[in-house]
Amino acid sequence: MEALFAVLMFIVLAWIVLKIFAVLFHVSIFMIALPFKILGVILALLLVPLIAVPLGLFAGLAGLLLIPFAIAVPLLPLIIIGLGIWLLIKNA
Repeated sequence: MEALFAVLMFIVLAWIVLKIFAVLFHVSIFMIALPFKILGVILALLLVPLIAVPLGLFAGLAGLLLIPFAIAVPLLPLIIIGLGIWLLIKNA
């Protein structure tokens, strides 16, 4: 609970500081927040190629490797019945 309170206090204090800057520099809050928006765009441009693309490639490769199992799933009852008959014949 204390961590949630600390995060909320940090957000409130940051909001107050940005408001004070807006009054001191006679600009709107949107102009003060512009560097943060630019930083967000730069981080997004870095994180998408470094995280999302490898995860997409991994998921695609896993999908290609698991296609035979996905095709065999509807045949699973027949495979189980066949194995049961084979075990009955083997033990007889």
